[in-house]
Amino acid sequence: MTVLVPARRLDAELLDRPDNHPEDLHAALRDIRHVNRLLGGESILLDALRPLLDGVDRGGAVEILDVGTGTGDLALAMARLARASGRDPRVVAVDIDPVTVEAASRHTADDGSVRVLRADALRLPFRDGSFDFVTCSMFLHHFDPAAVATLLSSFRSIARRFVVVNDLRRHLVPWAFIGLAARVTRRHPMFVHDAPLSVLRGFTDEELREAASRAGDPAATVRRRWPFRLVLTLRGAAA
Repeated sequence: MTVLVPARRLDAELLDRPDNHPEDLHAALRDIRHVNRLLGGESILLDALRPLLDGVDRGGAVEILDVGTGTGDLALAMARLARASGRDPRVVAVDIDPVTVEAASRHTADDGSVRVLRADALRLPFRDGSFDFVTCSMFLHHFDPAAVATLLSSFRSIARRFVVVNDLRRHLVPWAFIGLAARVTRRHPMFVHDAPLSVLRGFTDEELREAASRAGDPAATVRRRWPFRLVLTLRGAAA
């Protein structure tokens, strides 16, 4: 562990509380969506998914499960990518929070290929091999190491082809940047609290590889993406 890579923190984020006021939650989700767009979170996920779509026949259906979807921006982006590549997208986006699910349902309502459901990521109501791909973005860092491995194992069981995880690389540079930027740009207090903490709850390359190995895929790949993101790609259990 270098000086600039602190030990992983497991303090609870405000976003994970079950009793958040809807107005506060909507404001924090809006800030997350805005910052994610500015820092390229969408392009990072799509760049990872794009070559994997080559394994799906053109003109055929591609089924994607997006776990911890937030307001559904990335579910919509993946549907657009699949259509642009000549596939028929069928995206299921899940989140556990009812306010978030309602916001995602409204946000994705105009795209009939995206369906939003309320579900607990640790108890997903899907059979093995139900989807071609399972994705999650800025989600895995909300869990402790044992739960991370459990989630990845479950995602692998559900995915026929691949699991793609886009999350934070833990480092003091992004921690300092996002903490300062959130205050200077007057973000919602929930975002101001959670954003730097999320970085400290992020991962190193080695931690994600270890989690993937515990989930049954020691050959999983981890790639660094700017700025301070990690993309983990695992094979589905039946692939």
